[in-house]
Amino acid sequence: MSKYAIVYDEKLKEYDLGHVLKQDRYQVFVNLFKQKLGHHSDFEMVSPCYATESDLKLIHTEDYIRRIEKCESKDPHDTPLSPGFVRGTKLLAGAGKLAGELVQSGKYEKSFVVGGGVQHATRNHEKGFGVFSDVGICAENLMRNFGVKKILIIDTDAHAGDGIYDIFSTDSRVLFISIHQDPLTLYPGKGFVDEIGEGSGMGYSVNIPMPPGSGDHAYEYVLNEIFIPIAEEFIPEIILMVDGSDPHFTDRITQMGLTLQGIRSIGSIIGHVASRVCDGKLVDFIGSGYSHSLQIVSSGWLASIVGVTGIQMELEEPNCLSQDIKPDQGLKEAVTIVNKVKSKLCDYWKCFK
Repeated sequence: MSKYAIVYDEKLKEYDLGHVLKQDRYQVFVNLFKQKLGHHSDFEMVSPCYATESDLKLIHTEDYIRRIEKCESKDPHDTPLSPGFVRGTKLLAGAGKLAGELVQSGKYEKSFVVGGGVQHATRNHEKGFGVFSDVGICAENLMRNFGVKKILIIDTDAHAGDGIYDIFSTDSRVLFISIHQDPLTLYPGKGFVDEIGEGSGMGYSVNIPMPPGSGDHAYEYVLNEIFIPIAEEFIPEIILMVDGSDPHFTDRITQMGLTLQGIRSIGSIIGHVASRVCDGKLVDFIGSGYSHSLQIVSSGWLASIVGVTGIQMELEEPNCLSQDIKPDQGLKEAVTIVNKVKSKLCDYWKCFK
């Protein structure tokens, strides 16, 4: 019996915006995955269904769904709408919902949503390449229909997950942690340390802005100092992970300094925590990455998969590492940021007192 589900269907190629997010990425990844891990019995490709209207309404308003179906975009530069793209967004939302169900039901220990991780879309606004919140729909479905009471969402995409924050900022059942490039230097301009949730959700949102160029060791430090202790105190029933390859040093719209080994290390740390606190239950949404080389984008997604699962596989940087790429870049600044985060959250979490 396979342990890990790769949730993907070729129809997802309609999720193509015609700019830095194009459909070619999906086939390049599938080809690489089959080459490297296609023989591995622990993996199985699972095809999702399109999200139904009731699925979408788990998060989104009816007026919003109707406007999207009319292809009337309010974010036409980043998120232009077309009939094919809207179909793609519904398939991705269905993939997120299915991925959560496959893990929570016990059919698979972990699942991976190829192309997933809609970070910026809110309940009633498309934004930043995203329309329907696959992550939000996954989480809400688990809570509403599967009795899950505590979910941890860890977002290591280079951009702050402002849409996920907006959806769950008042919900204490969802602990949301976002590690991202300093929002003073990158879209969406949100995700500062003082954004810790609202109302009954105060203290359940954790934003960790990192300086541009932050390397492997800086990320590992933040995960060890913030993610691990708070996860062990919260004890979620399942972890949802949002990542990809846009923190890689070759990305053309971000300025972070991770290597493929760094991306794998992030996955490994999160995977080990999942094993300790929630019987290994984890859904990984892997979709970011805007390098000129789709081989790098795909290699980043694969690095996350092998990190999370612990499978041993050599990762080869497609580009020679520049002398400017240092694993401890940003580490000193990360220590300062971590102290600020702990200070903001110490009234809510014993581990930070």
